[in-house]
Amino acid sequence: MTGTIKTTTVAGKTYKVWSDFIQRATYAENENGETKKICGGSYLSNDLSIRKAISYAFQTGTFRK
Repeated sequence: MTGTIKTTTVAGKTYKVWSDFIQRATYAENENGETKKICGGSYLSNDLSIRKAISYAFQTGTFRK
């Protein structure tokens, strides 16, 4: 069971972000279809926190839009 899919931009690329309520995690998918867990054990809701987690998981180098 997943939450609402949101989109955000990190380093000029668009990412889809959603929460999985069964696994208690937040996931992100890049434009190429690669999916990574950006937060496990809890959920992220703040846009800045989401962008920072995506930057770390996908190694973009910056979290700015």
